[in-house]
Amino acid sequence: MLPTIRISNDIRLPDTDQWQLRFSIESESSDRLYVIAQHKAKRHWGCSCPGWKRNRHCKHLKALGIPADMQPYEVNLIND
Repeated sequence: MLPTIRISNDIRLPDTDQWQLRFSIESESSDRLYVIAQHKAKRHWGCSCPGWKRNRHCKHLKALGIPADMQPYEVNLIND
């Protein structure tokens, strides 16, 4: 059974050429919004935060239970 992530329609973003299942998430420490998405071809998840861009480790992905080490990972994404 796939893990389920529920997101509201107001944070869902359109897919791009490389990324799908995109949605925004608020920073815990600032007023910034980051984008979490799944890579279409490689199927791993990524985040637009500095931690993921630099080290490929991200507290935002971890908080959602998604591995941040660029391994393929599938989830059941439900729009609320």
